[in-house]
Amino acid sequence: MSDRLDRVPENQAPAWEPGAPSLRAMAPSVVGGAIVPLAVYYLVRSHVHGDAVALAVAGAFPAAWIAFEWVRQRRIDPIGAIVLFGFIAGLIASVALGGNVFVLKVRDSAFTALFGLACLGSLAASRPMMFFIGRALSAGDDPEKVRAFDQLWELPSGARVFSVITLTWGVGLICEAGLRVILAVALPTGPFLAASPVLGGVFYGGLFAFTVRYSKTVRRRVEAVHGDGLYPVAVPIMLEDSSLQQ
Repeated sequence: MSDRLDRVPENQAPAWEPGAPSLRAMAPSVVGGAIVPLAVYYLVRSHVHGDAVALAVAGAFPAAWIAFEWVRQRRIDPIGAIVLFGFIAGLIASVALGGNVFVLKVRDSAFTALFGLACLGSLAASRPMMFFIGRALSAGDDPEKVRAFDQLWELPSGARVFSVITLTWGVGLICEAGLRVILAVALPTGPFLAASPVLGGVFYGGLFAFTVRYSKTVRRRVEAVHGDGLYPVAVPIMLEDSSLQQ
């Protein structure tokens, strides 16, 4: 279930297949919506008076990224929205608690844990959370891509795949939040700020790698039993797309 551009002859339009978003497809969102604002926060923190100011400055970047994506594609970038929500939550905590160091160190843990719990809670809904997040990252708001992605739910093991992925992300995020709290207790602020992004990178990178690997493995098994024609047909990508003119 991997989102990819298939190699096709030059006289044919490249094709998009529904599935887990590729690193290439997610790169702009990760850089613009997450890496840049987090880097800004750590860069400005020592040059401003208080964590709240640093959060406000850094939070302007995911807000700008969301606005940029809205103007460009008329859709909300989910990664930027999640990061922006985290900065807003941290800003509120910073102001309300008067700069309590421990609370500021673990504010991301509270957000991550809540997001993990939301994933677990969504397992009782008609479709789990990672189905919708995966569709937003993979298909955007393109009607044909959205319809093709929706067909994944109807495939053999389709519902189970998204449930397993959502369960894994939910448990993984809660574990990451718990380990971050342990680090906040055990480490001074400086070493904690250095170790925290590494911890997040390991968990998020591992969860994404699991998502891609697991979905591909299930796809191969299903195709082995039911044949290659079972999956939704690829959606042609218009060649006039600026990203394909290069």
